[in-house]
Formats: sequence, structure tokens, C-alpha cells
Amino acid sequence: MKRKITKKLAAAVCAAAMIMSMSAFSVSAAEDSIVIAVDADVDTLHPSDFSTTVEMDVLNQIYDTLMYMNPDGEHEPEPRIAESYEISEDGMTYTFHLRDDITFHDGTPLTAADVKFSLEMYQQSPYQGSQVTGLSSVETPDDYTVICHLENAYSPFLLGVCSVHIASQAYYEASPDEFASTPIGSGPYKYVGRNNGSNLTLEAYEDYYRGAPSIKNVTFEIIPDASTKAIALQTGEVNFAEIESASMIQLQANPDITIAEVPTSGFTYISMNLEQEPFNDVRVRQAINYAINRENLVAICYDGEAEVNSNICSKDRFGYSDEQFQYTYDPEKAKELLAEAGITTPYNLGKLLVAEKYSNIATVVQNDLRAVGLEVEIEVEEFNAYLNNLTSGNYGITALNMTLEGDTQMLEMAFMTEYIGTANNARYSDEEMDALFTSAAAETDSEKRAEIYNEIFTKAQEEAIYAVLCNPLILYAYNTDLSCPEFALEGFYYIYDFQWQS
Repeated sequence: MKRKITKKLAAAVCAAAMIMSMSAFSVSAAEDSIVIAVDADVDTLHPSDFSTTVEMDVLNQIYDTLMYMNPDGEHEPEPRIAESYEISEDGMTYTFHLRDDITFHDGTPLTAADVKFSLEMYQQSPYQGSQVTGLSSVETPDDYTVICHLENAYSPFLLGVCSVHIASQAYYEASPDEFASTPIGSGPYKYVGRNNGSNLTLEAYEDYYRGAPSIKNVTFEIIPDASTKAIALQTGEVNFAEIESASMIQLQANPDITIAEVPTSGFTYISMNLEQEPFNDVRVRQAINYAINRENLVAICYDGEAEVNSNICSKDRFGYSDEQFQYTYDPEKAKELLAEAGITTPYNLGKLLVAEKYSNIATVVQNDLRAVGLEVEIEVEEFNAYLNNLTSGNYGITALNMTLEGDTQMLEMAFMTEYIGTANNARYSDEEMDALFTSAAAETDSEKRAEIYNEIFTKAQEEAIYAVLCNPLILYAYNTDLSCPEFALEGFYYIYDFQWQS
């Protein structure tokens, strides 16, 4: 099964529609309520067939999962709906023992049949099927035992299970149309309703098995415009929001607002089509890596809110090592490598194809390449047209951002031959790399997995398959009186863990 990429929804809103008075907001938070600003509306609330970050953030409050990814940085999942689990010695069988005190929001008990239904639903999902990669079959010997059989040993399976929303089979069978629009989960919050294009509301599920939430009412307010969102935070109309770096200075000056800078595994990078000249020459790719002033790019494009990193594996991710080579800004080295490759400068690399949202990154890259004698003409395309050209290989060089979140194994999508046409934008094909990722997926010993990943990322750096630039931070701004726990890598949040300070 090929994995799917979860992308943030790009909301296209005209300037006039973005200019909103604060009176347009219908709610403000009381002591037991919270208002969260989001960039876009949801298209669906289907537990497995969602594709945007906003949808995921809402669904994470409504549904619960078998296991939970602890934000302690150790990447060790802990039980949730499953109170315990075992893994067979060969790594091909996972047995989950469920709690017997969990109910869905309609009062019906959650059983093994619902877990089996949900896992199989994810298997069929064109959007979230990657979470259960390798799953062959599921059996339920009793109401509170679930046994998952894998096709082959696949060590990231347990981490994937942390993202599987457990849904009610009975509700789906009785109301398939409402299943995706009026969700019933077993999480800490119940769905109340939505005003399309405006807001969506939830309320606390008082019978939640871990105890009722302290915040009783949740409103997701749709505010696409960054400046309007910043104003709403300052006036108290919004209590929590992801913000853009351009709003940082304005909001940092307000003592009533706290800002959290959250690391992510997402990466901004230059992708070169290795099926085309001169990018099929490793020396040219290495030269482009040396030509980019990453510190300057982070300062200009991210206002400093990103971590410089030339490695596709972020520094907080399992498998990263300081031993893995980092490219630094060295234009003279770039010129030497171009000369070794037989490139006479000035040399025209052709079009630097980007979507509008990456045009500022393209301008910085263009200037750095020009400084070493490489010329590019920036061509900006509408986002969907850009993606089509990118995945079909109809480009030479591009700059963009991508997130392959979850277990480090997800990075196989950027390198393995089978993912050419999806996330392997370099169109890179190498039998040794394919074999290394296959070995990492089957290895259950964490130290041995780390050794394999060290081989993988060392090879990726030496061959300069991509020119990775940085890992942008997620920026959350929220009311200082709101207590939020430390955010995990990728910035997932759970309102159940938030509390208003008295």
C-alpha cells in the first residue's frame, strides 16, 4: 500500500473577504470555554477519510485511539483504549487488551468489534491508509481482545496505531450518511454542530473514561487572515491559534499572550529532477547544496522561526545523528564542484518551478544560485497545477515544504523507487537505498534500526539527493491564563490537557 501525504489545506480567500470586524465573531470564551482559531473550514469529519490538518485537529478531540504518542520526546507509545499490549517475537502479531469501561458519545460500549471495524476502515482509506501499513488481518477472540496480524514484521506499526481513530461500527451501519458529518466518538469532546465557513462547536463528554474535561465548551473559529487572527488573539475573542512568524513581534509585546515554538519534522527543501541533466550529476547537486545560505533564508522567509538543517531527518527525530554530514554555506566549494562537473558558468538551469506559497523561498534560492554562476527563471503556478507537474516529473528544479510525519520510516516516501510519482520528487531510484529502508521497517531492535537509519541519511547526504534547507517551527499563541502542556513534535494538541488557571 502506498502511503498518502497529509497536507495543510491552502485556503484561497480574496482580500476583501479577509477584512473582518471583530463584531463578526459570534463567541468569546468564558472560564469553562475556549475559542480556537483555524485557517480553514473542514470538508469532512470522517474518522479516516480526512486530508487536512484542521480536520485532524478537530477529530483528535472527538475520537480516541488504541495507543497514544507520549510527548516526552522518547517516542514510546502508551496505552489509551488498549490498557495493555504484546508483540510476538517475530514482530508479526500485535495483541491489544482493551479497557472495559469506555463508551461512545451515544452511550453504547466500545468493544473489540469497533476496533476491528476501524482498523479495516483505515486499511481502505485513500487518505490515512499509511497508518496501518502492513496490516494483514484482524481477529477478535472476545469483546475486549484485538489481535492484529501483519504481512511482514513492520516496526512502525505501533506508532501508526496511535493515529487510528476508533469509531462505532453500529453507528456507521445505522447512519452511514451522518457518520462523516455528525461524528460520534469516544473521546473527551462531543460534536455539537457547525456553521459552514464560520465555526464548529464541541462540548465535554462528561462520561469520558479518563474523567470529564475541565474545559466544557470548544469553538473552532475560522479566520483565514493572519492579521485578523492576531487582532482576535489580542482582544480575547480567540484564546488559542497557530500563527505565522510575521505576527510574532506584534503578539510578543502583549503580556496577556504566550507563544510556544514547536519543532516539527517538516522540511523546506530544493528538489532536483534526477532524471534530467545536469541534476543527474552528484557534483551539481552537491554544488547547489553548498550554494544556499540557509541562515539567510531562515531569517528572510521565516523571520528566524525555523531550524537550519540540511538533513531530511530533523534533529528531534529518531535516526538523526550529528555524525551525519551537514552542508554549510560555501559558494567557493560550489564553484569548484561545478567546474569538476564540466559546468561552464554562467549556466542556465532553466525554470525554478514553484507554487505561489513558495515564491519568497524561490527568490532567495535564485539569488544564491546566481552568486555561483547558476541562473534560474522563477515560474509560479497555481497550487494544484504545480503539484501535478511535480509528481509527474514535469520540472527540473523546485523549492517547497513537505511533512512526512510519524515514524522515521515515513521518510522512505522521499527515497524509495515505488514512491516516484508521489513523494519521491527527486525521482531517485537506487536498489541499495530501497533495501536499507526495507531492512529498517522489519528491524525491531531500536539500536539496530538507528544504525540502519544512520546508513540511510549518510548516503542521502553524500549523494545530495535533495538540498534540504530547514525545519520550520509551528508557532502557537494563546492566552497567558490558559495552561497548555508541552507540545509534542509536530505540534499535535489535545484540549483535554488544557486548563484555565484560576
